[in-house]
Amino acid sequence: MIAMNNQLIMRSLPMVASVLGRKYGVKVVIGGTGAYTDGDTIHLPALPLECNETLIGLARGFVDHEAAHIRETRFDWLRLANLTPLEMHIWNSFEDWRVEHRLARLFPGCRSNFNWLIQHLFGNANEQTADPAMAILNWLLLSVRTWDVQSLIEQRDEVGRFVEIHYPGLIERLNLVLQKVHAYCDSTQDCILYAREVVSLLKDTSASQPPQNRGLRSEETAEKSGPDTLPMDALNRLLTADESNLPNDWGEALATSLRKETPKDVNEALCVAQLGKKATKQISQEDAAITRKASNALRVQLQALLQSSVLSRSKIGRHGRLDARQLHRLSAADARVFRSDGHKVGINTAVHILLDCSGSMRRRIKLTTQVCHAVATALDTINGINVGVTAFPAGTPTDGGNGNDRGPTIWPILKHGERLHENFAVRATGCTPLGEAFWWVLQQMHTLSESRKIILILTDGDPDSFTMALNALEEGKRFGIEVYGLGILSEAITKLLPNHSCIINEVSELAPAMFTMLRGALINHK
Repeated sequence: MIAMNNQLIMRSLPMVASVLGRKYGVKVVIGGTGAYTDGDTIHLPALPLECNETLIGLARGFVDHEAAHIRETRFDWLRLANLTPLEMHIWNSFEDWRVEHRLARLFPGCRSNFNWLIQHLFGNANEQTADPAMAILNWLLLSVRTWDVQSLIEQRDEVGRFVEIHYPGLIERLNLVLQKVHAYCDSTQDCILYAREVVSLLKDTSASQPPQNRGLRSEETAEKSGPDTLPMDALNRLLTADESNLPNDWGEALATSLRKETPKDVNEALCVAQLGKKATKQISQEDAAITRKASNALRVQLQALLQSSVLSRSKIGRHGRLDARQLHRLSAADARVFRSDGHKVGINTAVHILLDCSGSMRRRIKLTTQVCHAVATALDTINGINVGVTAFPAGTPTDGGNGNDRGPTIWPILKHGERLHENFAVRATGCTPLGEAFWWVLQQMHTLSESRKIILILTDGDPDSFTMALNALEEGKRFGIEVYGLGILSEAITKLLPNHSCIINEVSELAPAMFTMLRGALINHK
C-alpha cells in the first residue's frame, strides 16, 4: 500500500480544497459555474478533470484569498460604512492586502501562494489603459502589490508616470496615504478610513483645477478620444462611477480566471458531491435479525484477515541496537544485550462503504441495505477497524448556494468514529453521481490515521459520468486507497474496477457475492 503524502495531495484539486478548508476552518465545495464565497462556504466552479499546476495554483490562491476574508474581514462594519462604489473598490485593494498578510502570519505557507498569484495575474499584464482616471486605480493596486512582489515596481512606475502627466502632483499625495496604509492599517475600519482619504484627495484634485486648464491634452489624445475624455472629465466620471463602470477587483479577477476554465461538457468537468440530506429509518426487527446472523459469520472470517503491522513494545534480544542497561547480562554469558523494535499482528484499517441509492435500486434497496448493515456491523465489532458508510445521491445541498451550484449530493449514514446504529433503511431515488460521491469520500478518508484504507462500492448501474468516475477511482488508487466494487445486474463496475469487482444477476446472489468478494480482497492484500 502506498501511503497518501502531501506531494500527491497538492497535485489533486479536490484534496487541496479539502486540506485548505480544514486548515482555515471554512467549507470548500467544487461544482457548478460560480466562484464566490457566501461568508461561510467557498465555492469553486466545476473544473477540468486534468488540472495543471497553473490551474491548481489559481484555485489554491482563490481559497487562500477568500478564506482570509472570511476569517478577518468585518463585513458588518463594511455594511455600516455605506461606501460609494469608488470607495468600495479602493477599500477592496487595501483590505485584500491586509487580510492576506494576517492569514500569512498564521499560515506562512500561503505567502508563497499569494506571491505566485500576484505575479501570475499582474506580471504579464502589459496593456495600459488610455483612461487616465482608471490608471489611478491601476497604480494604487500595483503599488499595494509591490509591497510583496517587487518585480511589479517597473510596471507600477510606468503607470505612475502616465498618471502624473495628466494629474501633476497626485502620485506624491497618494503615496503619503499609502505609507500610512502600509504602516498602520490593522482592521477593516482602517481600510475604510484610508479608502475615503484617497477618494477625498481625488475630489480635491478635481475641484482644484480651473476651468481653463481642464481642456489641456495632447492633439493625439484629442483625435483618438474625442472632446469628452479630458483628464478632469475622466476623473469626475470615476468619482461618480457605479460598480459596473469600475474594473474588477482582485478577488473578482481571480474568480473570472477560474470560471473561464469550466468545461462545457459535464463529462469533462471535475465536481465533488456536497453534503445533502437523506431520510434514514431504523431497519425492521426482521431485517436486523437477518443482518445479525450474517454479520456474526462474517466477523469470524474477517478477524484473521484484516491485519496490518503495528509497532509494539521494543524487546531485548541478540540483535538490534546495543542497550547499555543490559550489559550486566554479559557476566552471566547472556548475549541478550540488544534492543529491537518488535511488531505484533494487529488491525489498523478504515473501511468506507459507498452505497448507491439511485432510482434504479428501488427493487433491490432493502436487500442491499441489509448487506450493507451486515458488513458494517461485522467490521465494527473487530477492534482496530474504523467503519464509515455514505449513501448517494441525497437531495438538495444543505449549504444553500445558488441555482447553478446545486449539484450532486451525499449523505453520511455512518461517520467514521461514530457509534454503530441501525438507521440504514433509505429510499432509492435520483441519478448515480458515483465519481462526485467518491471524491467526497476521498476527502474524508485522507485525514484518517489508519495505515490501510478501503472503499467498497455497492452499485447497480452506470455512473452519470463514466469519465469522472474512472478519474476519481484512479486518483484514489494513486493515494494508496484500495477500491472494490459489487455490480448488480450491470457490467459497468467491471469497466471501472476490472480486477477488483464482481457481478450478480439475481438479487438472491447479492449477500454471498458481497462476502466472497470482501474476503478475497482481504486475503489478497499484502
